[in-house]
Amino acid sequence: MNLMKNVIEAVLKKKELKGIDESIALKEIERNLTSKTFELIKKERFKSAEFKDFIKKVRASLRRQFGAFNNPKIDRKELIKKKAYGEILMSHLSSKERMPYYKEVYDKIFSIIGKPDSIIDLGCGFNPLSIEFMDYSPKKYLALDINADDLKIIQEYFRQKKINGEAKVFDATELKNYDFNENFDACFAFKVFEIFEKTKSHRLTEDIVLRIPSKKIAASFSTKTLSNAPMKRKRRIWFEIMAKRLGFRVDYFMIPNEIFYVLIK
Repeated sequence: MNLMKNVIEAVLKKKELKGIDESIALKEIERNLTSKTFELIKKERFKSAEFKDFIKKVRASLRRQFGAFNNPKIDRKELIKKKAYGEILMSHLSSKERMPYYKEVYDKIFSIIGKPDSIIDLGCGFNPLSIEFMDYSPKKYLALDINADDLKIIQEYFRQKKINGEAKVFDATELKNYDFNENFDACFAFKVFEIFEKTKSHRLTEDIVLRIPSKKIAASFSTKTLSNAPMKRKRRIWFEIMAKRLGFRVDYFMIPNEIFYVLIK
């Protein structure tokens, strides 16, 4: 285990990945581990080209899930002390792009599903702080993400706003984690499904949707490519077909750079 600790530290050395919980990093290491790489680790050949390639592969996977959206230069601990919620939202790429449209987004979502008393937010980033743009406060909020440091900021936000909220480290790609023993009025899954997917079958998304403990899901997808160019086909027809096949009614709307789907079963 001490050797694996060294591997975890090597993976999380990059600033943009530092807040990721070690247990999440370990799972990603194990997913990518081969017998050859394991032998390198046992022999402590940490400077070999093969080991460095392995570390790059694990980092790339974690960066897809978290690092690409994060700005490690911003001191969010100071911002939360100042109750600078807008600045914290601006420090994360997804919420930054959404900032001018948050009220519109929630008005449209809630016009379809009503105002949920309880919300589960999957791969939340700093989205829970966007409660500031709702015209009410939910009675319960469960924020799930892989970044332990960011979740501490969210938990402090809940405390400051006197919201019955819990911020919890959660690996959304592990299907066994979805046993919550309770249901929620709504689930937010903003820009997460295509990050989680590693194949073109979309099977993981379907498995997650089936396990989400809510009959009302608001999911979103980027309408820009990785190179920041507008996508020619912004709708995710595969997602619409899948949701309808699973018995959901499907509505959608767009804001610049993002398409939202609202599912109701």
